[in-house]
Amino acid sequence: MIKKQYKIFISATEQSGDNIGSSVILEILKNNTDIIFDGLGGEKMSPLLNKQFYNLKKFPSMGIMEVIFSIKKYINMINHLVNKLIKSNYDLLITIDSPDFNYPLAKKLKEKSNIKMLHIVAPTVWAWRGYRAKKFSKVFDELFVLYDFEVKYFTKYGLKTTFIGHPIYYINKVLDEKNDKKNIAFLPGSRLSEIDSLFPYFQIGYKYLLTNHSKVNVFIPTVPHLKDKIYNYIKNWKLNVLLTSDLNEIENMFNNTTHALVCSGTASLEIAKRNIPQLVIYKLNLFTELLAKLFIKIKFANILNIIDNQMIIPEITNSNLNKKIFLIEFIDLLNSSEKNKKQIQNVNRILDTIYSDQPPYFLVSQRIMTYLS
Repeated sequence: MIKKQYKIFISATEQSGDNIGSSVILEILKNNTDIIFDGLGGEKMSPLLNKQFYNLKKFPSMGIMEVIFSIKKYINMINHLVNKLIKSNYDLLITIDSPDFNYPLAKKLKEKSNIKMLHIVAPTVWAWRGYRAKKFSKVFDELFVLYDFEVKYFTKYGLKTTFIGHPIYYINKVLDEKNDKKNIAFLPGSRLSEIDSLFPYFQIGYKYLLTNHSKVNVFIPTVPHLKDKIYNYIKNWKLNVLLTSDLNEIENMFNNTTHALVCSGTASLEIAKRNIPQLVIYKLNLFTELLAKLFIKIKFANILNIIDNQMIIPEITNSNLNKKIFLIEFIDLLNSSEKNKKQIQNVNRILDTIYSDQPPYFLVSQRIMTYLS
């Protein structure tokens, strides 16, 4: 009897999704080398895909207005992908995060196919648009969530929901407390729109460092497709700056980093796991911010602040983000050792509550394989 060669399609439209997608593929391939993977993703998934349909450069959007202006493009992409999925007879569709793209993709495919569908990273129904939990339950066969508190929002609608823990599980804490560290990390975001929106504040931070801490190194970890964009912002900087997408170099630089200025999101969690004091900034366009004030049910942007229901990591967002407030908080980050010590203590207290008992990618890969047997 000839063994069937399974085909899996994976959809990841953001950098964090590309990170998860590539890691899940590698975990599956450890014991199942004959499975074919196609899909859309970034630089990490690309070498693992037999066929790649789109890359992350096609998905620069961030807020509601940016998505609205891209709707026609996304509809055309979804129609194209659904046709490919049906024609190529895939065994499984795995979507990662990006619910405003991946849910319509899965829903449209569901109308035309019986393919099994799994989703990794829950939509933030606990923050806004809670109705999405019910909608997801009608399309997906299983949902993998990063936080244990999310499970109840989906199981009440009958959707099989598995807590896997957050991928920061794999990041090592920076335990070296040597006093000769000289790096200050700037993490301006993983989307083009985030970089454009936030980089004026990284510029303000740079100017303060140039005047008051001229011997520090500015370390900017990024991904390959954003290096040129960021370089254009920093090419005239006079401090010692390292802009890199090399993973080994990034880890080495983090080991010598004292503070971080971070765009809210996965990067902030990664900094937290590394025990590096941070200041979080984020800015939506005005229209999206006004809508958010009407509908969003949470007070904070950073997930650790949300979980603890208090600001354990300082954050400045949206209309509150201006030069005066930013400088006050940035200077405080650099100079207030007691506040930074307390931040790290609180961060570790909350981080201990979001890990699963087993490695997240191992848990996901084990569940995926049950759909192929």
